[in-house]
Amino acid sequence: MVSIRLGVAVLGTCALMGCSKETPPAAEEPRSASNAVAPQAAAQAAAPGAPAAPGDAPAAAAGSAKFSDTAFDLSVEAPKASVKAGQVGALEVVLTAKAPFHVNDKYPIKLKLKETPGVKYEALVINKDAVKLEAMKAVVPVSFTPDGAGKRTVAGQLAFSVCTEDKCLMEKRDLALDVNVE
Repeated sequence: MVSIRLGVAVLGTCALMGCSKETPPAAEEPRSASNAVAPQAAAQAAAPGAPAAPGDAPAAAAGSAKFSDTAFDLSVEAPKASVKAGQVGALEVVLTAKAPFHVNDKYPIKLKLKETPGVKYEALVINKDAVKLEAMKAVVPVSFTPDGAGKRTVAGQLAFSVCTEDKCLMEKRDLALDVNVE
């Protein structure tokens, strides 16, 4: 009898709050397992092929340049042109949904950039209005200016959502990419 009342109370609460079949994610924890990369592994994966010079790397925020999940791929694409000290450089954060998921165009996609040594940003927050949205893809442009030559880290956290017809995943990922500046 008690379990029936408890079940009715839970169903009533869900009906009032408009919840779906899924439990909402914790405030700062994404749902999928792909964000469970150890910080050291993530930092090493941030710049595959880039030489690691001792003392050259700033105390960069932990993050990765690439994430792959069953619902999406996320990557920080290196600048297409060489980046020179004191000049504006550009890179892109690219979210690609995997079928049956699509990019949730109703979600307020946001990239919060982290201040890192030697890098100035045009804006520390890039909102949805600057994002190039397609059904299966979202591209976030990032403009930055390095103060000198050497390795500089561009880092931030992307908040986004991908959905199927039945469910939506709300995600946050810490991103970082080391850029070689001439």
